[in-house]
Amino acid sequence: MKKTILLIVGLSVFLLSGCYVCNKANWPEQPVLDHMNTMQKTQYLNDVKQNLINFRTTAVDLESHRLPHRPDEDPADCQRTGFHCEVARYVEVYAMPVLNDGEALQNLETRLEVAKINLLSAYALYETGSFGQARSLLKMYDKRYRKDVAIETAMVDNRDMEFATLGEAAQNLRSKLTN
Repeated sequence: MKKTILLIVGLSVFLLSGCYVCNKANWPEQPVLDHMNTMQKTQYLNDVKQNLINFRTTAVDLESHRLPHRPDEDPADCQRTGFHCEVARYVEVYAMPVLNDGEALQNLETRLEVAKINLLSAYALYETGSFGQARSLLKMYDKRYRKDVAIETAMVDNRDMEFATLGEAAQNLRSKLTN
């Protein structure tokens, strides 16, 4: 069942990435989070998180069919074409506004979800080969949450990440980016 879902997601992305219209898609501008209440922001966070999980799953599937490369090699400057550029654009347009939203960072209901999105964005960028951007997001995570015991020890759903806590996930990404 899991392999079927991965195949469908991977095939869908593969088919869409070859489409000129899809590569040149005019994505909506950044959302206006100031006008959202906590419930709307929570739903927005869940939607962004699910999309990042889908990007990670697809990236891992696509990577299994490519030749290995070194983590210090960023992909060539993209012209907004290709899967790695679409992931970078998604993070830029949809994840970064909520990562920089002061209210979401302070609210008890959304703070943990923002931390998860921060790490999921870093992982999605890492897994698509955008190592420099992944390092930047990991530094942002470390600056905000590394000394926050409640966030670092927060349990993570194994469907979201393959780690038990956010601290383990961050440590794993740190070690991948330093190798």
